[in-house]
Amino acid sequence: MSFWKMIYFRWDEKELRKWTSLKRTAYLLLPLLIYFVVHDAAEIFLVLLVQTVFGAAEAAGTLLASAEDTVRGILGALAALAGTAAVFPALKRELDAGKNACGGAKDRAPHEEKKGVDADEITAYAFLAALAVCLAAGLNIFFYQTGLIGMSQSYSEVQARQYGMHFAAGLVLYGVISPLAEETVFRGLLYNRMRRCFGYSLALVVSSFLFGAYHGNWVQAIYGTILGLVITYTYGLYESFAAPLLFHGVANVSVYALTYKDALGGLGRRNVMILGMVMLFAAAVIFWYITKKLMGKQDAIQVARKHR
Repeated sequence: MSFWKMIYFRWDEKELRKWTSLKRTAYLLLPLLIYFVVHDAAEIFLVLLVQTVFGAAEAAGTLLASAEDTVRGILGALAALAGTAAVFPALKRELDAGKNACGGAKDRAPHEEKKGVDADEITAYAFLAALAVCLAAGLNIFFYQTGLIGMSQSYSEVQARQYGMHFAAGLVLYGVISPLAEETVFRGLLYNRMRRCFGYSLALVVSSFLFGAYHGNWVQAIYGTILGLVITYTYGLYESFAAPLLFHGVANVSVYALTYKDALGGLGRRNVMILGMVMLFAAAVIFWYITKKLMGKQDAIQVARKHR
């Protein structure tokens, strides 16, 4: 078996059981390594290219300096797309083979293949988007109001770069490109492969923890791990890669818009705390509803299949 076939091919559980733990670990982690190597190499190349092309022109240099955070964000977005492209063949095989069987909390049978999008599906995704808004906003308000964010110097530096970007550029980066790249790595590849290698529960917890740790500071690590658990769990319920992409993108956009330039500062601490508690309560209710409705529908499908 060639190295590239071993890394990029989608191996099923039966074949993976024959592999050693070391080989399965390589199958899980090497695509991530490929992504980050290509990402970092592309980012270095783009930075050098910008410096070479614009460095000699004083006016252009002044313009770039005044929009440094936005330029860095754009270069980071292009690097993320390059990294995603490098592992896209592996992602495509994962999604093609598991299009209707991405796995879930109880490894239910996949849905029947459907044509088009029905009203129930639109409603289900609308509730998922609402869950993303409420959970992300509620958690961020909690972190802000309890002072946890101010305790992390590294997060403060990340925050300064994020909000130093032009608002529109930030929405595209954090609402589209960042979710696409991160979901490709952590749900599309790591979670799906780990589930086949080591089972659902371990895949859910470990992939979510690594997603949080990837952000590089303890504030985002806690926040990312919580969101990662919910994103991964709902991925199993919805059985579509569109679910984590939607959840991640909506969560990022809602938080970015809500906290950009201290948008909540004028409400007062008490009102913001009440808003945060309402958001978290709403998230809990929506999560309960989604879980009950979708899991009940999957159980009905499974029963119907047994009686065919």
